[in-house]
This record gives sequence, C-alpha cells and structure tokens, in this order.
Amino acid sequence: MNYRFIRGLSQLLGRRTVIETDAAVDPSLARETVFEACRGMALSPAERKETLQKVAKELSISVKELEKALWADLEENQIVKSFVSLSPAELLKQYNISLTQTLLFRAVDLDIWIKGDFQKILWKILRSGLMYSLEDTDEERGKIEREINREKEEKKGDVKENFEELKAVHLHLDGPASLFRISERYGNSFAKIFPALLKSKGWRLKAGILHKGYQGKRILNFTLDDSEKFFKITSEAAVYPETLSPELQIKEEKEKYEARVEIGKEAGKEARIEEIDAEEATYDSTLEQMFGSLSLGSWKIKREPTILKAGKYAFVPDFSLQRDGMRVYLEIVGFWTPEYIENKIKKLKQVKEPVILLIDRKLKCSEKDFPSQEVIFFDKKIPANEVMQILRKYEEKKLSEDRSRLEKLEFPISGELVNLEKMAADKGVLPDALKEVVADRLAKAGELEEIEELGKLGESERTGEFEKARELEELRESGKAEEFGKVEDLEKYQNYVLLENYLIHRQLLERIDQDLERPGAGETYADAVKVFEGFGLDRSLYYPVLEQLGYKVIWAGLSEENAKVKKAKKV
Repeated sequence: MNYRFIRGLSQLLGRRTVIETDAAVDPSLARETVFEACRGMALSPAERKETLQKVAKELSISVKELEKALWADLEENQIVKSFVSLSPAELLKQYNISLTQTLLFRAVDLDIWIKGDFQKILWKILRSGLMYSLEDTDEERGKIEREINREKEEKKGDVKENFEELKAVHLHLDGPASLFRISERYGNSFAKIFPALLKSKGWRLKAGILHKGYQGKRILNFTLDDSEKFFKITSEAAVYPETLSPELQIKEEKEKYEARVEIGKEAGKEARIEEIDAEEATYDSTLEQMFGSLSLGSWKIKREPTILKAGKYAFVPDFSLQRDGMRVYLEIVGFWTPEYIENKIKKLKQVKEPVILLIDRKLKCSEKDFPSQEVIFFDKKIPANEVMQILRKYEEKKLSEDRSRLEKLEFPISGELVNLEKMAADKGVLPDALKEVVADRLAKAGELEEIEELGKLGESERTGEFEKARELEELRESGKAEEFGKVEDLEKYQNYVLLENYLIHRQLLERIDQDLERPGAGETYADAVKVFEGFGLDRSLYYPVLEQLGYKVIWAGLSEENAKVKKAKKV
C-alpha cells in the first residue's frame, strides 16, 4: 500500500468534512469536575459510581451522559456532522493539483507558455507582487497553426482563426530576491497561480525546483502541460481502469516528473482552488493604492491588466483611465533594479498607445529616456493636478477630433426631448463636442429662419435683403449645403432649444409653460418641480427651463416650499 498516497487523499477528504464532539457538556469541564470530586482516583466501583452520580447531579445531566462526555473529544469518539462528497475521479484530480502545488512551493522561478485568454493569469501575477517578463513566442504560434491545420483535417471544414484568442505568450516569473541569490520564497505565489492556469487552454509550464539533499542544493526541472490526462478528469469522467490500481496509476504519472515530492510533509501548505473573480482587488504598493483612491473628475480609474503591444514584447500598465470612449494608460515606476528600469524603457519606446508615467525622482532616469511618453516625476505624493493637466490635453485633442467628425455626419433629431449625452455615448464621441456641433447647427437654423422670413417679403427695396431671400431657393435647387448644412435637417433644428445636455422641442416648452401658468400650479418652486416631474424632465433641466420660459425663483430660506416662482417677462 502506498501510504503517502493514502495520506494525501485523507488530507483532501478531511478538508471537506465537518467533525463535531457529541457531548451534553464540555468534555474538559466534565473531566475536571469528576477528578476534583474524587480527589484523584476512585479506588472502588462503588466510589466511582458515587462520584459520577454526584457530578452528574451537579452538572444537571444523567450518569450515562456524563460517562459519554468524559472522552467525547477524543478523535475516535468524535462524529462526522457533514461531508461534501465528490467522485473518485474528482478526488484524484484534486490530489494531482495539490501534488503540483506542493511541488511549486519549492520553485525558484516559473516559466509559463499560454495561448488565448491570459488576462486572469496576468491579474494574479500582478497581485502577487512577482516580477515578470512577457513576450510573444514564434514557437507557440507554430504549434497553434499546426493545431488549427489538424482540426481542419479532422473536422473537414473551416475552423475560425482568431488571432486574439490564439495569440501565444511566454511568461517568466521570479522575484526581486532572485536577482541576488537562489530563493524559494516566491513558491507560495507560484502555487496560487496554478489553479488559475488550469482554467486556461493551451498552456504548459516549466519550474526550477530547489532540491536539498545530502550532496547539497540542486535545481531540478519540472515540466507540465494541459495534455496530462490526470488534470483533465472531471466529476463525470470514468475512474481509473480496474486492471490498474490507482496507486500504480499515480506512480506511473509521478515518474514523468523530473523532481520528487513528499506530499505528507507539505500537506499543510497545499493551496485550495479559489475563484479569481471573487477576489478583492489588492495593490502592489502604497503608491498604487494612493493613486487608485484619487478623483480625476470625469475620468474613471480602472486597475486591470491591459496588454499593450511593445514590439515583440508586451507591456502591462498599472492603470487605465477612461472617459467617454477615451483610454489613457498610467504606469507608476517606483524603486526597482537598473535592469528592470532599462527593460521598462525599451518596452515603452515601442508602445503606441498613450501612457502617462509617474516616476520616482530617486530613480536615475530623465524625460529624455521616454521621448514618446508623458512623464511626471514625483516625491512621495502623487501629483494629481499634473495628471489632470495631461488628461486635459487628451480631452482637447479628442474634442477637436470628435467635432471634425461630427460636422461631417448627419444625425437627424426627433422627439420632444433629445438626450445629447446618450447620443454622444452611442456615437462614441465627447458630449461637449456634440453639444458644440448642435449649438452651431442651431445657430445656422436661426440664420436659415431669417432667410425664409426675408423670402416671404417678395421684392425688397434693399438689394442685400433681396439677395438673401434668393439664397434659400439656390440652396434648395443646388442640393448642396456647405454653409448651412442640409436645409431639411436645419429646419428641424428650428423647433428645438438647447438646454444643458438636452434638446427640447418648443411645443414641449409651450405645454410646460401652460401648466405652470395654471392657478396654483407654479406658485412655488416645489409646485414647479411637480410639473417638471409630470413631463419626465431631468432635474438638471429645472432651472434652465424656468429661465427659458422667463421665470425667476425668489428664495426665502432653503425650503422649496417657501421659494416663490414668478414670471419676469413674456416669452
């Protein structure tokens, strides 16, 4: 019998078991009370019986319950309250995972090759505080292409080729201490990454395992990939064949390892599988936590591992800053080794996306090292104002680009209330850019209205007015609208008023005005609010609508009930 194997399974099953002590009173209290009552040992059955009866009465339990409670906390007397069952195949799968994790506790470094969605793996690595390098691998890409060709031959049909899904990368993991000496202090982090790796596709790993023997320390290579059958066992899968015992099967699989492990000694260290999505976000440093808590106006701070292309390598910034379709990345460069900084500079020179760098002044580098990036040097505290200044540059650039694009677009308007913020989000532009273009078209619509009015006058004594009146007909006949835009669209704008982030139809404003003028309907600001709510207006429109309709609010304190609404002029 393989005792190590049995001991490993026992450890795993024990974690799924809830064991309780079945006793009427606390066993330690029962023993203490009994031994105090008999003052040592009972010298006869009669004395024992008398002592038990006395203690049972004192503890308000029966003699039988007392005798049961005396040793109920011993392991052989405890009972199993509940057990989360699993199939034999799933148990063996958990055993193999724990076996591998126990081995990784002794790893000094780790190399992972993976294709497809590796975002969660990167997220785990970033949280662990490990140092890493990441690059595309031609070797993996060749394997993927061969796999695609094999699938095509097997399925005799088209197989969808998605570069993003099939993209292969090589991750090398270690820690700062590894730069100076061989260290297995990062093995715990390596082991925690392994369950997340199992959820990926097309992976393989190689770990350097520190082996301590009579001949001293040696580094042994441990390799594994997703083709290993014992990691693909599911709860529905069949158990190992009866012709081959589980012990022999495990032994054969273990012979594939290039390093030996003793699971019994490390059973307490085995990591449990944890759901990545359920973990709370953690920060690698105080500076990152400080930046993550900042408020940058309309910009949202996201801490997620976005992969940016940096030549044949990849760069993963600390944060992404997002607003209205814009995305700017930010990297905090604290104290690291010269080699780390040099590698960072090489990568950043090849990144095309906008990246803001926050660099500790203690580091021996300058803005000249980062010619294509926005650089901010800091001492201890994050300079939020300087970050906002750079973000405003991107806002202005985006505003100009969006405005130029919107001026060439047709976006017909309809309805009584047009939400420009929603329209901007649908078109992927800044709300301010859309508002500027809409305001410009409203102005042109006003000019067009003047031309139409002049056209109704017929011949005018003033030649200039006569020429203006003819301009409308020329626009209609030519079908061009370089100056005023399409006449038909501009005529629709004549019916709207721009207030805050909304276009409001004049007919809606008239109906609101009529309701406000009804006796008792709009005497106070609170009354006006009820009218606005009836028309479904956003709260940001209350004051602008009142001003547009010629009302003013006279406040007498902070209460809306006491604020009077009066019409200042007739519109």
